[in-house]
Amino acid sequence: MSSWGNNDNAANAPYWAVSSVSSQINAPTSGPTAANVAVLYGNTTASVYRTDQTVGLFMIDATEANAGSDNVGGIAVAIAGAGYVEAPSVTISGGGGKDATATASIAGGVVTNIAVANTGQAFTSDPTVTVQIPLLTIPTAAVITANDTIMYTGHSQANGAALTFNWGGSSNIGGLLNGTTYYALSLDANRLKLLSVAANTLTVIDLTTTGQAGQYLAIDDGTRATAVASRGLGQGSNGAEHATHIGWNLKVAGTGGRAGRVQFETLVAQSTIVGDGSDDITLPDN
Repeated sequence: MSSWGNNDNAANAPYWAVSSVSSQINAPTSGPTAANVAVLYGNTTASVYRTDQTVGLFMIDATEANAGSDNVGGIAVAIAGAGYVEAPSVTISGGGGKDATATASIAGGVVTNIAVANTGQAFTSDPTVTVQIPLLTIPTAAVITANDTIMYTGHSQANGAALTFNWGGSSNIGGLLNGTTYYALSLDANRLKLLSVAANTLTVIDLTTTGQAGQYLAIDDGTRATAVASRGLGQGSNGAEHATHIGWNLKVAGTGGRAGRVQFETLVAQSTIVGDGSDDITLPDN
């Protein structure tokens, strides 16, 4: 890699342009140029540059090198799941800490990435990450009692797909029972009815009320995604989880079977560096 004349405005430090990436998917097509300055910089999205890995270039200052062991700095997808129609919620629990949050992204029915939104605090060990099951959230306005139809744009359910109703609280949609499995009768890409017996159109459920907020249909044939959290650097009193040096470092986080394995490689070591590089999620300051 090579230093480029432009500066990171937040850090007041020179950019470093990466000239190549081994096992590349979207590597630069030429040496360090203005167009390639931002390649890899701050990347936290999986499989952009290497399949089944998250590769990013980060500027690490002295504070970041010695902080963050009690924060969630990243979450890697271990099993992508299947059958997702809407992005699932992500819950972070355990590890002795609190307040960490994250959001998931999906494509093609699988979870492709989980981004930390809040690093949380006071974690003494890596917390557990729970990804919501594949489901269809059903707002009350989507239940049309006049013709026993549920509206859901792009529901992706084939005729006969098993769907288990969950009331999300204490009140059923009229005609449905909490925890009971029904079967899809797809009218089109955006409308479906529910059957009590698979493929028997004479058993369409008569929907008499619209239910309540929080209700959903679990997609029984779907597979829940799983993920693994990792904490920040923390080379202070809590021990060094990842050895780094002040300067520009390449972070490689595994996904899939290597989820939770994080490696930092120092590409450009510096004695001091100005600013913190605007990467407080991946590299917390406290």
